[in-house]
Amino acid sequence: MRRERWKIELVEIDVDARANGRIVYRIDTGRNVLTLAAFSREPRFVNRTSRIIGSSWDMEGALIEGEPDQGMLEHTREEMPKLYAGRACPGTLVWFRSNQSTRLFEYVRSCLARGEQPDVERLRETGYLMRNTGLDGNGTFGTRSFRSLEDDHPLRLPYHAQMLSAYMMREFACDLVEHLARLDAPGLARPLDPALKRELGIGNGSALGLVLFAFNRPTLVGAWIRAFETARSAALALELAPDDPRLDALDALLERAADYRNRDLSAYTAFPRGPEIALDLRRVRQTLRAVRAGDRDGRTAADRPCARVAELIAGEVTPEAEEIFSSLLLELVPELCDELLETLVVDEQVQADPFMSCARLQELVTGPFAWALGFPLDEPEQRTRSWYKSRASEEPRSGPRDEIPEGTFELSIDHPGQVQRLYAALQEPGRPATVGELLAERPELESAVAHVQVLATEPYAIPRVDLRSQECVPVHLIHVLNAFCFGLDNTVDHLNRYLRGLIMEGAPTRAEVARGEGADWWWQTPADRIRVSA
Repeated sequence: MRRERWKIELVEIDVDARANGRIVYRIDTGRNVLTLAAFSREPRFVNRTSRIIGSSWDMEGALIEGEPDQGMLEHTREEMPKLYAGRACPGTLVWFRSNQSTRLFEYVRSCLARGEQPDVERLRETGYLMRNTGLDGNGTFGTRSFRSLEDDHPLRLPYHAQMLSAYMMREFACDLVEHLARLDAPGLARPLDPALKRELGIGNGSALGLVLFAFNRPTLVGAWIRAFETARSAALALELAPDDPRLDALDALLERAADYRNRDLSAYTAFPRGPEIALDLRRVRQTLRAVRAGDRDGRTAADRPCARVAELIAGEVTPEAEEIFSSLLLELVPELCDELLETLVVDEQVQADPFMSCARLQELVTGPFAWALGFPLDEPEQRTRSWYKSRASEEPRSGPRDEIPEGTFELSIDHPGQVQRLYAALQEPGRPATVGELLAERPELESAVAHVQVLATEPYAIPRVDLRSQECVPVHLIHVLNAFCFGLDNTVDHLNRYLRGLIMEGAPTRAEVARGEGADWWWQTPADRIRVSA
C-alpha cells in the first residue's frame, strides 16, 4: 500500500451524535478501486459479545470491489446483521464487525471536544478505540474466495483483504471519534494527532477456533511457514563484511525490538514477559557486535555473521528472542520476501491418490510422517481431551471427554491416531498393492492416506502435537496463528486457551500511506512515532 501509494478517501460521513449512520471510503490502489462501507451504531449493552452468537455491534462494514450504487449499499446494510442467514452483494470481499472500547473511546472523544489531545499513556493502556469481532471473507456469506481473484488483483494473496479491512477499522475508529467530537463542540474540537493515531491498533481476541484452523488449513499454514523459513535461511547464508551497513541496520532493529518489548508490562502466563524478552534481545545485540568484532570465542569475524549469531544464541536466550531475531533477519532480504509472497497462493485440496502403491505409501508414513508414530496412544488416560462445538455459543470448545454427552461430534483431526492405524494396516499380511484397493477395503483410512500423500513434502503443514492429549496447550497454537501468521502484537494469554492482542499498532495513517511514508512503522517507540509525525 505504501510503496504503491494507495489513496484512501473519506467520501461520505453521515453519522449523528449518538453514533448512528454511515461512513464510506474510496480506496484507489492504482490498479483498481475498492469501496469500504461502514455502518455505525450507538453502542448497546444487550447481547454485545465478540462471539458469533452476538447480535449487537457498534460497527458493521464491508469491503467491496468497485464503487457500489446506493442499492448495493442498502442491501449490505440490511444483510450484514443476519450473519450466516445473510448474503453479500456481488463483488464483496469481506464482511467485518467491531465494538468500541467504550471507556477509552469516550475519553478520547471528550478530550478532542475540549480542544485537547488525549494522554498517550491512557491510549497505551488499552491500545485500541475499537476491537475486531469478526473478519469474514473467502466465500463466507457469499463473499469472493481467494482463488477466484484475478492474478493482478491487489488483494489476491490469502487474508490480505481481511488485513486491509482491519487497517480500515482503525481509520474508521479515528474518523468516528473525531466526527463525534466535532458534533459535541463545533469550532472547538481538534482532530487526533497523527502520532497518537499510530499509537492505536485494533483489538483482537482469538480462542480455540484458531487451533482447528491450523489443522483444517494445513497447506496454507505450511506455505506461510515455508516462505518464512526460506527467507530466514537466505539471510543466514549472507556473506557480509563486518562493516556492511545491513548489519548496522540489524543492530538498530534489535535495539528497537528490545525497547518495544521492555515497554510491554502485560502479565503473561504461558509466555515470557516483555522485559525478559528485551533483556535477551540486548544479549543478542551484544553477540552480533562481538561477532562483527571477531572477538567471540577467539574466532575471527565470521563470513556469515548472522548464521554465527544464530548458532551462539541457540538455547541461550528465550525462544521468543530467537524468533524475533529470525524475523528481523527478513529485513536483510526484502526482494526475496516479495518474491515468496507469490508462493502463498496454494491449492488446498487434500485428496487421496488411488494409483500410488502401498509400498510407496508406507515409505511416506515411516519417513516424513514418522513423527506421528511416536505418540503413546496405548496410554488412553492421557488422551481424554475432546473438541466440540458449544450449543450455547456455537464456538469450538475443548474439555474432558467424559464430561461431554455421548454422540457429540468430534471436531479435531487425530493425526497421530490416524497415521498409526494406517501404519498398522500397511503391516498386515496380504495387504493390497495399491492405495485404491486398500481404501476399498478400509474406507475409514481415507483421511490419513490423503494427508500423508499430499503433505509428505510439506514439513510445516501439520503441528506435531496430539490434540487429544491433556498435555496439549492450545494457546501455543493460537499464538502461532495470531503472532506469526496474522501479525498481532502484545498477545496476552488467558487460561491457556485465549489470546488478546493488537492488529496494526503503529501503522501509518492513510495520509502517510498516500505519501509513501512509514516504511518501517512496526515496533517503533513513542518518541520515534512523534518524530515521524513532526
